[in-house]
Amino acid sequence: MFLFFLISFLFFSVNPANAADEFKTQQKIIYQIDNQGNAVVNQEVQLINNFSEIYPTVYQLILSGPALENITGTDSQGNIIQKTDHQDDLNTIDIKFNNNNLGKDKITKFNLNYTIPKLATQKGNIWEVSVPENKNIKSNDTNEITVLVPNSFGNLSFSSSNPKNSVPLNNQTQIFFNNSNQKIFLIFGNYQLFDFHFKYFLENTTNQPQILEITIPPETDNQKIVYKEISPQPLNIRIDTDGNWLAQYKLTSNQELEINVSGQAKIIPNNISSSINEDNYLKEQNFWPINDPSIKQIVSSLKTVKDIYNYTVNTLNYDYNSINASERKGALNTLLSPNTSICTDFTDLFVTLARAKGIPAREVEGFAYTNNSKIKPINANADILHAWPQYYDQDKQSWVSVDPTWEKTTNGVDFFKDLDPNHFVFVFHGLDSEKPLPPGGYKNNHNVKTIEVEFATQELQANHENLKIISLNKKIYQPTIIKISNQNNNSISDLKISIPNLNWQQKIPILPPFSSIEITLPNYQFLKVLNPANRNIKIKVESLNTTSNQISISNPKYYLNLIIFIGLIITLLGLGGIILNSNKKHKK
Repeated sequence: MFLFFLISFLFFSVNPANAADEFKTQQKIIYQIDNQGNAVVNQEVQLINNFSEIYPTVYQLILSGPALENITGTDSQGNIIQKTDHQDDLNTIDIKFNNNNLGKDKITKFNLNYTIPKLATQKGNIWEVSVPENKNIKSNDTNEITVLVPNSFGNLSFSSSNPKNSVPLNNQTQIFFNNSNQKIFLIFGNYQLFDFHFKYFLENTTNQPQILEITIPPETDNQKIVYKEISPQPLNIRIDTDGNWLAQYKLTSNQELEINVSGQAKIIPNNISSSINEDNYLKEQNFWPINDPSIKQIVSSLKTVKDIYNYTVNTLNYDYNSINASERKGALNTLLSPNTSICTDFTDLFVTLARAKGIPAREVEGFAYTNNSKIKPINANADILHAWPQYYDQDKQSWVSVDPTWEKTTNGVDFFKDLDPNHFVFVFHGLDSEKPLPPGGYKNNHNVKTIEVEFATQELQANHENLKIISLNKKIYQPTIIKISNQNNNSISDLKISIPNLNWQQKIPILPPFSSIEITLPNYQFLKVLNPANRNIKIKVESLNTTSNQISISNPKYYLNLIIFIGLIITLLGLGGIILNSNKKHKK
């Protein structure tokens, strides 16, 4: 009796031959990974006979990926390895057992040992581990997997399958998976770093000056940005309702302008509660026809957001030949041709179904690193972005990113439960399915690559200079307006402007780098402003990432009110004198 046994590495597709139902398999696999990412593997296997008339004599192990090294295998009588081979990224190990264990519930035990070069790979500031997958394990089989990694890899920040436990040891961490039939993809490290450089080409084709805008990478609850350069510097950077950062430039008539933006993104696994106007993210848009009868029919059978995610993954197939296609199909056309789908199609279908079900959703465009070499542009100068959806979790009160495209192209890694830190956000599309354009969408007529993103290992330091505050008042009778400018290369978070004397304050959630904001200050009470201590307005400035400081600006109302007050006194004195003289004349 022959038993065919197959294991394949994650991200490779192999059609396994099913192990015979005559046997139950129990196996324990330990992956000991060193500081360079190489793994020493020990695999203990037991084949348990389900019937009395059969027993295994031959075992075949097939591993996809790079050539294995130092392959050994033994049972109780010694060596069992007959032949090994490596062709077309497949490792084949033929085994012949020394014992014939005939009888029901009899057990054939054996051990395999081998090394896997670079099972763990370093990508920027994180380590990735793709654990080999046993596709023959059945529901009644036992499959215990232990992964040991050096502490230098950092904390476990992403796991496609929930480990049973994680135990810190002396210089390493032990992660244990029990009866795991899911793909196991692990990421270690507290954050990821990306260096980026973008080019933008703006043109004002009108005969009048215009204010034009470009999108630059925004900060989010799990993405921090430090800029090296924005050249030329924008007039201002504003934040729209979706959270996009829009840099503004004034162009004269028929002017062309090239803009260079470079910096570093730090991706941190994190979710922060935030409130939204849910109605904004439930509306129909050009590529999201939520009121179409066919869409309504589909969502009638879907109960949860996980159902919507699974439907998207199971319905669509990724078309590697369409990577360079620029035409966006939208949800309806995607359903008509599900086998020619790319990331925008997966995203449009998810967002459409979610909104039709009453779940707020939007599209994210940006950069996402993948191990899949097929998802690459043919043209080296092409700017291929990745798109993935977000839905708003009412219980958590926060946006949650998922990636049905990556789950499909990795043949089952769970990107619903958690998203890896290799996703770098460029732009959000919520209020509009098409605008604003992402970086890469501001091109001229030349075939020029405008997006460059690469891993970084050295973290770029942010500036922490105090904010610049000036008064904009030109006329003393107008309300007092101040302009707050952030000339740092990073944003200022949780900014609080206060005037202690007035018991007044205003909070600004975030002030982007190289941007400014104007604030109208409250008025002092007429008599209170006459206090010489209030001749200047003392403004206190506090934030999370700058030292608190206090500035003083001239109070234009002080002199105005003083003049009015003196005028009133003179007037009253004059009236008093007139009345006094009138009384004297009357007495005479």
